[in-house]
Amino acid sequence: MTTPAYRRARYARRGPTPHEVVELESFDPPALQAGEVRVEVLAAPINPSDLMTITGDYGRLPPLPAVGGNEGVGRVVEAAAGAGAPRVGQRVLLPVGIGTWATHVTARAAELVPLPDAGDPVQLSMLAINPPTAALLLQDIVDLAPGEWVVQNAANSAVGGYLVQLAKARGLRTVSVVRRESACAQVAASGGDAVLVDGDDLATRIRSVTEGAKIRLGIDAVGAAATDRLAQSLAPGGTVVNYGAMAAAPVSCRPWR
Repeated sequence: MTTPAYRRARYARRGPTPHEVVELESFDPPALQAGEVRVEVLAAPINPSDLMTITGDYGRLPPLPAVGGNEGVGRVVEAAAGAGAPRVGQRVLLPVGIGTWATHVTARAAELVPLPDAGDPVQLSMLAINPPTAALLLQDIVDLAPGEWVVQNAANSAVGGYLVQLAKARGLRTVSVVRRESACAQVAASGGDAVLVDGDDLATRIRSVTEGAKIRLGIDAVGAAATDRLAQSLAPGGTVVNYGAMAAAPVSCRPWR
Protein backbone atom coordinates (compact mmCIF):
# COMPACT_ATOMS: atom_id res chain seq x y z
CA MET A 1 0.00 0.00 0.00
CA THR A 2 1.30 3.44 -0.93
CA THR A 3 1.85 5.75 2.03
CA PRO A 4 -0.30 8.88 1.60
CA ALA A 5 1.38 12.26 1.24
CA TYR A 6 0.64 14.51 4.19
CA ARG A 7 0.54 18.24 3.47
CA ARG A 8 -0.74 21.31 5.28
CA ALA A 9 -0.96 25.10 4.90
CA ARG A 10 1.05 26.37 7.86
CA TYR A 11 2.13 29.82 9.03
CA ALA A 12 4.78 30.74 11.59
CA ARG A 13 4.03 34.46 11.73
CA ARG A 14 1.06 36.76 11.16
CA GLY A 15 0.85 39.51 8.61
CA PRO A 16 -1.60 41.70 6.70
CA THR A 17 -1.45 39.56 3.53
CA PRO A 18 -2.34 35.93 4.33
CA HIS A 19 -0.95 34.34 1.17
CA GLU A 20 2.47 35.82 1.93
CA VAL A 21 2.77 34.11 5.32
CA VAL A 22 1.06 30.76 4.64
CA GLU A 23 3.30 28.04 3.23
CA LEU A 24 2.45 24.59 1.93
CA GLU A 25 4.58 21.98 3.65
CA SER A 26 4.84 18.23 3.94
CA PHE A 27 4.68 16.73 7.41
CA ASP A 28 4.87 13.47 9.28
CA PRO A 29 1.70 12.85 11.31
CA PRO A 30 2.13 12.11 15.00
CA ALA A 31 1.54 8.62 16.36
CA LEU A 32 -2.04 8.18 17.50
CA GLN A 33 -2.64 8.33 21.22
CA ALA A 34 -5.44 6.61 23.12
CA GLY A 35 -8.81 7.95 22.01
CA GLU A 36 -7.46 9.59 18.84
CA VAL A 37 -8.22 9.06 15.16
CA ARG A 38 -6.64 10.17 11.91
CA VAL A 39 -8.99 11.96 9.53
CA GLU A 40 -8.51 12.57 5.82
CA VAL A 41 -9.84 16.06 5.08
CA LEU A 42 -12.36 16.02 2.26
CA ALA A 43 -13.22 19.73 2.17
CA ALA A 44 -12.38 22.88 4.13
CA PRO A 45 -13.74 26.34 3.33
CA ILE A 46 -11.98 29.70 3.37
CA ASN A 47 -13.95 32.19 5.45
CA PRO A 48 -13.18 35.79 6.48
CA SER A 49 -12.59 34.45 9.99
CA ASP A 50 -9.86 32.15 8.63
CA LEU A 51 -8.08 35.06 6.99
CA MET A 52 -8.49 37.32 10.03
CA THR A 53 -6.97 34.57 12.19
CA ILE A 54 -3.89 34.63 9.98
CA THR A 55 -3.63 38.43 9.97
CA GLY A 56 -4.11 38.53 13.75
CA ASP A 57 -7.35 40.51 13.66
CA TYR A 58 -9.66 37.78 14.92
CA GLY A 59 -10.77 37.70 18.55
CA ARG A 60 -9.39 34.24 19.24
CA LEU A 61 -5.94 33.33 17.91
CA PRO A 62 -4.09 30.00 18.02
CA PRO A 63 -0.47 29.90 19.18
CA LEU A 64 2.16 29.96 16.44
CA PRO A 65 3.08 28.09 14.37
CA ALA A 66 -0.44 27.18 13.28
CA VAL A 67 -2.28 25.51 10.42
CA GLY A 68 -4.98 27.52 8.67
CA GLY A 69 -8.63 26.57 8.53
CA ASN A 70 -11.28 26.67 11.24
CA GLU A 71 -13.78 24.12 9.92
CA GLY A 72 -14.09 21.18 7.56
CA VAL A 73 -15.33 17.68 6.92
CA GLY A 74 -13.34 14.48 6.57
CA ARG A 75 -13.30 10.70 6.70
CA VAL A 76 -11.75 8.63 9.48
CA VAL A 77 -8.88 6.58 8.02
CA GLU A 78 -7.16 5.29 11.17
CA ALA A 79 -8.07 4.87 14.81
CA ALA A 80 -6.09 4.14 17.96
CA ALA A 81 -7.02 1.08 19.92
CA GLY A 82 -10.05 1.77 22.06
CA ALA A 83 -10.94 4.99 20.25
CA GLY A 84 -14.53 3.82 19.78
CA ALA A 85 -16.92 5.69 17.52
CA PRO A 86 -16.71 7.09 14.93
CA ARG A 87 -15.54 4.05 12.99
CA VAL A 88 -12.91 3.95 10.26
CA GLY A 89 -14.59 5.03 7.04
CA GLN A 90 -17.10 7.31 8.79
CA ARG A 91 -17.51 10.85 7.47
CA VAL A 92 -17.23 13.42 10.25
CA LEU A 93 -17.50 17.12 10.97
CA LEU A 94 -14.16 18.35 12.31
CA PRO A 95 -13.77 20.35 15.55
CA VAL A 96 -13.71 24.12 15.01
CA GLY A 97 -10.20 25.55 15.06
CA ILE A 98 -8.33 22.28 14.54
CA GLY A 99 -6.43 23.55 11.48
CA THR A 100 -8.31 22.02 8.57
CA TRP A 101 -6.20 23.30 5.67
CA ALA A 102 -4.39 19.98 5.54
CA THR A 103 -4.69 16.63 3.84
CA HIS A 104 -5.08 14.91 7.25
CA VAL A 105 -5.69 15.93 10.85
CA THR A 106 -5.43 14.10 14.16
CA ALA A 107 -8.33 14.55 16.55
CA ARG A 108 -9.97 13.15 19.64
CA ALA A 109 -12.66 10.73 18.51
CA ALA A 110 -15.08 12.13 21.07
CA GLU A 111 -14.84 15.61 19.48
CA LEU A 112 -15.98 14.48 16.03
CA VAL A 113 -19.57 14.69 14.79
CA PRO A 114 -20.62 11.73 12.59
CA LEU A 115 -22.16 12.67 9.24
CA PRO A 116 -24.13 10.66 6.68
CA ASP A 117 -22.35 9.28 3.64
CA ALA A 118 -24.73 11.20 1.38
CA GLY A 119 -24.32 14.90 0.68
CA ASP A 120 -21.80 17.22 -0.92
CA PRO A 121 -18.69 17.39 1.29
CA VAL A 122 -18.14 21.03 0.29
CA GLN A 123 -21.54 21.97 1.69
CA LEU A 124 -21.11 19.76 4.74
CA SER A 125 -17.74 21.38 5.49
CA MET A 126 -19.52 24.66 6.26
CA LEU A 127 -21.93 23.33 8.90
CA ALA A 128 -19.99 24.26 12.01
CA ILE A 129 -19.84 28.07 11.88
CA ASN A 130 -22.17 29.90 9.50
CA PRO A 131 -25.51 28.09 10.08
CA PRO A 132 -25.22 28.19 13.91
CA THR A 133 -24.21 31.86 13.72
CA ALA A 134 -27.34 32.71 11.72
CA ALA A 135 -29.54 30.68 14.09
CA LEU A 136 -28.12 32.34 17.21
CA LEU A 137 -28.47 35.83 15.74
CA LEU A 138 -32.15 35.22 15.12
CA GLN A 139 -33.06 33.53 18.39
CA ASP A 140 -30.74 34.78 21.11
CA ILE A 141 -30.76 38.58 20.72
CA VAL A 142 -34.39 39.68 20.43
CA ASP A 143 -37.49 37.56 21.08
CA LEU A 144 -39.19 37.97 17.70
CA ALA A 145 -42.72 36.94 16.82
CA PRO A 146 -43.86 35.55 13.44
CA GLY A 147 -44.61 38.35 11.00
CA GLU A 148 -41.94 40.73 12.34
CA TRP A 149 -39.24 42.17 10.12
CA VAL A 150 -35.48 41.72 10.53
CA VAL A 151 -32.96 43.84 8.63
CA GLN A 152 -29.44 42.63 7.84
CA ASN A 153 -26.53 43.74 5.69
CA ALA A 154 -24.00 41.56 3.84
CA ALA A 155 -27.07 39.53 2.94
CA ASN A 156 -25.35 37.69 0.09
CA SER A 157 -22.77 36.25 2.48
CA ALA A 158 -22.99 32.68 3.74
CA VAL A 159 -24.42 33.74 7.11
CA GLY A 160 -26.79 36.12 5.32
CA GLY A 161 -28.12 33.34 3.11
CA TYR A 162 -28.75 31.03 6.05
CA LEU A 163 -30.37 33.85 7.99
CA VAL A 164 -32.87 34.55 5.17
CA GLN A 165 -33.86 30.88 4.99
CA LEU A 166 -34.11 30.39 8.75
CA ALA A 167 -36.15 33.57 9.12
CA LYS A 168 -38.62 32.40 6.48
CA ALA A 169 -38.95 29.02 8.20
CA ARG A 170 -39.85 30.85 11.43
CA GLY A 171 -42.38 33.14 9.81
CA LEU A 172 -40.16 36.22 9.98
CA ARG A 173 -39.73 38.70 7.13
CA THR A 174 -36.36 40.03 6.03
CA VAL A 175 -34.96 43.21 4.59
CA SER A 176 -31.67 42.14 3.06
CA VAL A 177 -29.07 44.82 2.30
CA VAL A 178 -26.28 44.24 -0.22
CA ARG A 179 -23.53 46.45 -1.59
CA ARG A 180 -24.21 46.08 -5.32
CA GLU A 181 -27.21 45.67 -7.59
CA SER A 182 -25.89 42.44 -9.12
CA ALA A 183 -26.27 40.65 -5.77
CA CYS A 184 -29.98 41.38 -5.42
CA ALA A 185 -31.27 38.51 -7.57
CA GLN A 186 -29.27 35.91 -5.63
CA VAL A 187 -30.69 37.01 -2.28
CA ALA A 188 -34.23 37.29 -3.62
CA ALA A 189 -33.99 33.77 -5.04
CA SER A 190 -33.01 32.42 -1.62
CA GLY A 191 -36.19 33.85 -0.12
CA GLY A 192 -35.43 37.44 0.82
CA ASP A 193 -38.65 39.43 1.16
CA ALA A 194 -37.08 42.79 0.31
CA VAL A 195 -33.58 43.31 -1.08
CA LEU A 196 -32.00 46.77 -1.13
CA VAL A 197 -28.63 48.19 -2.14
CA ASP A 198 -26.92 50.01 0.72
CA GLY A 199 -26.74 53.80 0.62
CA ASP A 200 -27.19 57.00 2.58
CA ASP A 201 -30.99 56.90 2.27
CA LEU A 202 -31.24 53.26 3.35
CA ALA A 203 -33.44 53.92 6.39
CA THR A 204 -35.97 55.81 4.28
CA ARG A 205 -36.17 53.00 1.72
CA ILE A 206 -36.51 50.37 4.46
CA ARG A 207 -39.44 52.25 5.96
CA SER A 208 -41.01 52.35 2.52
CA VAL A 209 -40.72 48.63 1.68
CA THR A 210 -41.86 47.58 5.18
CA GLU A 211 -44.69 50.15 5.24
CA GLY A 212 -43.30 51.71 8.38
CA ALA A 213 -43.05 48.47 10.35
CA LYS A 214 -41.40 48.67 13.77
CA ILE A 215 -38.21 46.71 13.18
CA ARG A 216 -36.63 45.58 16.44
CA LEU A 217 -33.53 43.72 15.21
CA GLY A 218 -30.73 44.79 12.87
CA ILE A 219 -27.89 42.38 12.07
CA ASP A 220 -24.61 43.93 10.97
CA ALA A 221 -21.62 42.18 9.40
CA VAL A 222 -19.94 45.26 7.94
CA GLY A 223 -19.21 47.85 10.62
CA ALA A 224 -18.18 51.49 10.08
CA ALA A 225 -21.04 53.70 8.82
CA ALA A 226 -23.05 50.67 7.66
CA THR A 227 -23.88 49.93 11.30
CA ASP A 228 -25.41 53.37 11.72
CA ARG A 229 -27.51 53.00 8.57
CA LEU A 230 -29.06 49.84 10.01
CA ALA A 231 -29.62 51.52 13.38
CA GLN A 232 -31.48 54.42 11.80
CA SER A 233 -33.98 51.97 10.28
CA LEU A 234 -34.97 50.44 13.63
CA ALA A 235 -37.83 51.34 15.93
CA PRO A 236 -37.00 53.15 19.21
CA GLY A 237 -35.49 50.60 21.59
CA GLY A 238 -34.38 48.37 18.70
CA THR A 239 -31.17 46.37 18.83
CA VAL A 240 -28.26 46.22 16.39
CA VAL A 241 -25.98 43.22 16.77
CA ASN A 242 -22.61 43.19 15.02
CA TYR A 243 -20.88 39.91 14.14
CA GLY A 244 -18.43 40.94 11.41
CA ALA A 245 -16.03 43.63 10.21
CA MET A 246 -16.13 43.55 6.42
CA ALA A 247 -15.43 47.30 6.31
CA ALA A 248 -12.25 46.74 8.36
CA ALA A 249 -13.22 49.70 10.54
CA PRO A 250 -14.92 50.11 13.94
CA VAL A 251 -18.70 50.29 14.07
CA SER A 252 -20.17 53.79 13.99
CA CYS A 253 -23.57 54.65 15.39
CA ARG A 254 -25.13 58.08 16.05
CA PRO A 255 -27.12 58.52 19.27
CA TRP A 256 -29.79 60.50 17.38
CA ARG A 257 -31.90 60.21 14.25
